[in-house]
Amino acid sequence: DLQVRGASGKHYTNEELEETIEAALEAGCRKFDLFFMIGLPKQTSESVLATVDYCEELLKRFGTRLVPFISPLAPFIDPASPIFEEPERFGYNLFFRTLKEFEGALLQPSWKYALSYETKWMTRDQIVEATYEAALRLNRIKLAHGLLDPGTSHRVEERILLARRLIRQIDQSLSLPEAQRKKALEAMKEEIRQANSDTLCEAREIQWPSPKTFHFMGILRHLVGSSGNRR
Repeated sequence: DLQVRGASGKHYTNEELEETIEAALEAGCRKFDLFFMIGLPKQTSESVLATVDYCEELLKRFGTRLVPFISPLAPFIDPASPIFEEPERFGYNLFFRTLKEFEGALLQPSWKYALSYETKWMTRDQIVEATYEAALRLNRIKLAHGLLDPGTSHRVEERILLARRLIRQIDQSLSLPEAQRKKALEAMKEEIRQANSDTLCEAREIQWPSPKTFHFMGILRHLVGSSGNRR
């Protein structure tokens, strides 16, 4: 989404992005990881899902050496970053600012309540829901294009659906009296542990293929030679 990208201070076009991917693959790149983020200025739930559709377009064009990902900026806006220092300027509302508040957030039963922000365009609930919906759609797209085998895709989908259900159950439990709330959360403890394991994708998707040979000295000689030629 060019409007979202521009609001984040990035002004390259989708065409330029695609030229970069094409050049890398033509040069022999064996795996090109492409990351999209949820929770940016001017981004809406509709924009998030349109980004997933764009991922499918890219896979149709470039094939399985391209591996797209999408996830939220989580759990915290970086302290001392421009958005942390001037959230209103960028359209953010921050829930935590002190070390004590960050510590408390990390003890929450779900990442939703550890998420330190929402924006003028997406509430905290919308960011969470868009995250799960985008992850589900992208997982199915990866299956359809051969990036994932059926077994792996099925496991990822099960974890996403479990996490989404648990978020809703946790929301309900937090409105209960303390004793009942503790009991309800304890009953979900094992499922929460399962849902927190590689929820949005398989960890191995992010791993890069190991080269059979890595010519460190050759690279070093090339760099030294290039430096000498520039002088």
